[in-house]
Amino acid sequence: MGRQSTRKNKNIYQLAREERGLTREKAGEMMAGVSAARIEKIEYEQQEPTPYDIMQMADCYKKPELTNYYCANKCAIGARYVPEIEVTDLPGIILETIAGLNDIDSLTGRMIQIARDGKITDDEIKDFALISSRLDTISLAIDSLNLWVDKTASENNINMALLNEEKKKLKQKDQEG
Repeated sequence: MGRQSTRKNKNIYQLAREERGLTREKAGEMMAGVSAARIEKIEYEQQEPTPYDIMQMADCYKKPELTNYYCANKCAIGARYVPEIEVTDLPGIILETIAGLNDIDSLTGRMIQIARDGKITDDEIKDFALISSRLDTISLAIDSLNLWVDKTASENNINMALLNEEKKKLKQKDQEG
């Protein structure tokens, strides 16, 4: 195994690789179409990674959060529409989701009033902003849960085939009734 880098200010990609205990050479062997030289250029910020590079690194390093980081920070479209998500623990994610749902539940009547005429008038803006903010919180919690599932699956701690099968059954059931 190669020697450990002592460089300061390592980027997220180098930290993820080193956390996995991989040299650039070993990582390059494990990835399709991403060489050790390319990994080095990405880590030293001499070259921007492509989405393909990020997907390969995320899978190889078992760090699906690299995809979220890239989309939220390096992609012009993602920077506008994709929030950066912190991977937390399942109980924290669930509690955040429930808190957000409880907040929105109390605002349901007002949402209906605002939506009734299909417009948002100046006198509705303040309430609409509050509702939108609460929905953003719920959306972020859901994204965090999905990232947690991907991370847990990459560590082989969740049966993704079974989870996807159950989700497919639920989707079919929803479509039928």
